[in-house]
Amino acid sequence: MEKAHLYEALYLVNHGIDEAVRGVQRLKKSPKLFMEAYHKSMAGLERRRSRINLQFMLEMRKLEEDDESRFEEEYNVWLSDEPLTNDEICQLMRTVERERKLEGKPPLVQFLHRSKRPKKTPHKAEGVQSTRKVNGSPTPASGVKSTVPEDAQSASQNW
Repeated sequence: MEKAHLYEALYLVNHGIDEAVRGVQRLKKSPKLFMEAYHKSMAGLERRRSRINLQFMLEMRKLEEDDESRFEEEYNVWLSDEPLTNDEICQLMRTVERERKLEGKPPLVQFLHRSKRPKKTPHKAEGVQSTRKVNGSPTPASGVKSTVPEDAQSASQNW
C-alpha cells in the first residue's frame, strides 16, 4: 500500500519525540537543570508533535476522502447488474496492474501501445466452398445416390 510508509514515518516521528521526552525527563533529575527550562523543553516537544500530527492527519484525511469516493464508484461498478463496457474493463485491469506493480508482482495482462497492436483483418476462408446450392438444397455427396425418385425432385422444385 502506498500510504503505509507515510504512517510508518509518522510513527517514527512520534517515537523519536517520545525518546526526546524521556531524555528531558532524565535531565530533570539533575539538580543543575532549571525547572523553567525543563517545562519549556517538554512543552516545545509536545507542541511540535501535535502540529506534525495535526498537519499529517489533515493531509491524509483529504487523501482518504478522495480514495473513498473513487473506490465507492469502483465498488458500485462491480455490483452493477449491467455488463461492463470494454473501457470499464480496461480501466479496472489497468488499476489492478498498477497495484500489482507497486507490490512488486508480475503483470497478469500486458497492454500494447496502439502502434504495436496487430491490425484486425477479416478472416477469409480460402479454398473452402459451400456445400449448398443457390436454392438452398445441399449438393449430393459424390458416390451417393438419392433415394427420392427423379420426378418427385422435379415436382418439389416447381413449387
